[in-house]
Amino acid sequence: MNFDLSTLLLFGCGYLLVLFGAAWLTERKYLPERLIRHPIVHVLALGVFASAWTFYGIFGVAYQSGYLYLISYLGGSAAFLLAPVVLIPILRITRRHQLSSLADLFAFRFRSGRVGTLTTLLMLFISLPLLSIQIQALAASLPMLTPHVSSHQAALVFCAVIALFTILFGARHASLRNSHNGLIVAIATESLVKLVALLAIAGYAFFVVLDGPSGLADWLAANPEQLQRLQQPPADHWQVLLLAFFACAIVMPHMFHVAFTENLPTESLYRASWGLPLLLLLLALAVPPILWAAIKSDAIDNPEYMVLQLGQTLQLPWMSLLAFIGGLSAASGIIIVATVALASMLQNHVVLPLVRVPDNVRFYAWLLWVRRLIILAVLLGSYLFFHFIGNRFALSQLGLLAFVAFLQFLPGILVTLYWPGASRNGFLAGVGVGFGIWALGLLLPMMSVALQSEPDSSTTALSSYPVALISLLANSLTLVVTSLLFPGRREERQAAEACLLNALPHPTGQGIQVQSNADFVNRLTPRLGERPAQREVRRALRELQLPSGRLAPLDSLRLRARLEQNLSGLLGPVEAAALLQPLDTPGNNSGFKARNVHLLEQQLEAYDQRLSGLAAELDQLRRYHRATLQRLPIGVCTLDAEQRILFWNAELETCTELSSDQAPGLRLDQLPSPWSDFLARFAAADALHQSAECLELNGAQRWFSLHKARLDDTPAQGMVLLVEEETQHLLMARKLAHSERLASIGRFAAGVAHEIGNPVTGIACLAQNLKLETEQPEVLETGDQIVDQTRRISRIVQSLVRFAHTGRQDGPGHMEPIRLHTCIDEAIHLAALDRHGRQQHFINAVDQTLLIQGDLQLLLQVFVNLLNNASDASPAESVIRIDSDMNEHSSRLMITDEGYGIPAEHQDHLFEPFFTTKEPGKGTGLGLPLVYNIITQHYGSIEIVSPANKKQNNGTRVIITLPRLQGSALPERPEADGEGLSG
Repeated sequence: MNFDLSTLLLFGCGYLLVLFGAAWLTERKYLPERLIRHPIVHVLALGVFASAWTFYGIFGVAYQSGYLYLISYLGGSAAFLLAPVVLIPILRITRRHQLSSLADLFAFRFRSGRVGTLTTLLMLFISLPLLSIQIQALAASLPMLTPHVSSHQAALVFCAVIALFTILFGARHASLRNSHNGLIVAIATESLVKLVALLAIAGYAFFVVLDGPSGLADWLAANPEQLQRLQQPPADHWQVLLLAFFACAIVMPHMFHVAFTENLPTESLYRASWGLPLLLLLLALAVPPILWAAIKSDAIDNPEYMVLQLGQTLQLPWMSLLAFIGGLSAASGIIIVATVALASMLQNHVVLPLVRVPDNVRFYAWLLWVRRLIILAVLLGSYLFFHFIGNRFALSQLGLLAFVAFLQFLPGILVTLYWPGASRNGFLAGVGVGFGIWALGLLLPMMSVALQSEPDSSTTALSSYPVALISLLANSLTLVVTSLLFPGRREERQAAEACLLNALPHPTGQGIQVQSNADFVNRLTPRLGERPAQREVRRALRELQLPSGRLAPLDSLRLRARLEQNLSGLLGPVEAAALLQPLDTPGNNSGFKARNVHLLEQQLEAYDQRLSGLAAELDQLRRYHRATLQRLPIGVCTLDAEQRILFWNAELETCTELSSDQAPGLRLDQLPSPWSDFLARFAAADALHQSAECLELNGAQRWFSLHKARLDDTPAQGMVLLVEEETQHLLMARKLAHSERLASIGRFAAGVAHEIGNPVTGIACLAQNLKLETEQPEVLETGDQIVDQTRRISRIVQSLVRFAHTGRQDGPGHMEPIRLHTCIDEAIHLAALDRHGRQQHFINAVDQTLLIQGDLQLLLQVFVNLLNNASDASPAESVIRIDSDMNEHSSRLMITDEGYGIPAEHQDHLFEPFFTTKEPGKGTGLGLPLVYNIITQHYGSIEIVSPANKKQNNGTRVIITLPRLQGSALPERPEADGEGLSG
């Protein structure tokens, strides 16, 4: 049964148009994002593992070797069943470091461009047979359906169409860090088509050709040799072939690209750990019914294409077309993805290290066209391989040749994940030995036999097992021995630690010669061009949420690390590291560095959900200790050996107004004033403790004590500083001392008043009696003077008594509503009676509606005392102004004079008993302490500001704050402090 060429072209082009349409709809965002990002799409895309070898060639293996055909399915399933220990760690490494291929991974792990180049060239060489299988499958199947077309013509047209699709949807971006969602949806569609095609053919074969379960049982009973053929024991060393397919599911370029490079959700790989084995199981279950149906129908002229011959033999056009479309989908999917992956490797590890970007081109466009040309070159090379070599071999032969070669990369994968001792020399030697044995033991004999006669595929398969085992063992042994004899450099060990499961990249311990983001642009411009360099730097700044301009040392390191990761997806890891390396400066690697610790903290935060076992418990302990230090009510600052800040807790943020994001990485002398001098001086001193020292912060005085502990006996070689604020404690201690002094003075005053009162009264009586005993003017004048002095003594004694009583009582005796304006008027009147000719002008500007609750006599005593003090300190004809303002809960009274002010050195002692600035004999030093006590007993506060007039540097203002009596009206526009003051 033959088909018209136009019919086959119609169906073939229609299928490819379906792929084009799926990719186009995805790229245009016509398909919902939820569908595109669904894990089932990723699982189906990973079905690209089932290539034309699986769709066609697997039947030849099943016909000749029985259940051995299951090895390919079991190997791929095993790789994904072990996803948590193999695939997920690789995904994390590639995501973190922007690695887009196996060559990138090995180049990053061994920090060597030669490793990346060798891996790329070997991957290209062994991928040519794999790609040739796909081309050969289509080229051989098309003439089976129509004899009017040659296999080479069909192969050429197929390669041209696939090249167009690959360029349109696989090379749309200059960097593989951009996901190709359209390509992934197209590959998922391809996997779904081949699965449906194979299951439909198997279903027809089972239920129609074999007559269902009973018919199959009868046929097998009549033909027991067919069941025995399928159940024949597998050949020796089948375990090695299983290991080969296990490795292929990871290292083949198309599998690595779909599993790790495309920007898909991490959970989709967890879903694939059971989804892909299920998909492969369905494909495997379809093989026996089709095999037995083909044998029963005598459609086994070419066992590898029996799925296609079955429809031809049964004269079922739909089955033949379905088999053709299924094979076309299997072949096209792997060619498209593998070509994209190989183009990326060749660009990063072969072309870019050898070719300099022209100065007069747009970098991204140039890079994109280089990749497209590489895609065309790879497809052309695959076609030429098929034309001159591939068509001489059976599909199973070429498949085993490629799969055993891919096995040689498995030791490199395992040591990347689990053995940091592996070195670059060991990897190169192991791969060289492994591929050498593969070439001598398998490649060359197959080529020589094929050039002379048609080789027997079963013989070839059997001979491949010992070669695969020997090459793998030699590869692994050489890698281990060479790595032990020639250990890797420090950079390799650091990269190895970064690749270990649950490990973090180790900081380099180096500084960086960068002051601003412009320095990065200048460094990248010669390689990328000015505009691409600016674009990459802006992108990195945006991802790190850093401002453009001058950079802190820690931010410079963060930006450098992010740029290297981003450029790794554009140029490859080795080229990206070499491009930024001149910015680094060597540093002392002893001890912890502030930047290293901070970067590690950030990385640990990102790894929070990825740690497990003991690592997770240690991380929880770290977080607990960090939270403890962060929430301490004492400021904690840890320093490294260079006095750079490692840790800065929340209490220090409150004290210094410097956040924990800004402080780490700074030296103590780089902190804002006054903290730079305060902390640096103490850190350099020998003393471990420093008592409270006063600092001026935001116009207020605050006291801090310091403590430190040196860490010279630890690897950190730094110190811990503790900053304890003593302001409240000191003020409380001063208040308690002041209260104690007042109490002692009160007791002393009461005793003095009692002892002096009676003699003074007696002296006054004797002096007044002189008027009755003599009329001499001199004596009478002396008596008057004695009386005046006794009155003075009485006033002093009365002040002491009042002070003593006020100091002892718990609160005012008689509380009543007081209108402050009236109280101030009375105080002004009383103060004016004793001015002795002084001519100050008192202005009462207190709000007449302002009410407070208090003891009138005590408050009169306060205001008279303050007005007398203001009068004593003011020149004649000056103004003493009393103002007020209020809020919802309190009222303020301001008494402002125009005197000479109070010196700064006296202001801290104004409320101490017996302290006075007046001349001897003119003041007792008890007035302001008495005022302080009365105001405190009224639940208020008093503050003295001098000078009141900052411009003329004179005057004193006394501010009294008292609770406002609820119910008094608030003024519509309260007067401001000092409003209406005369200069």
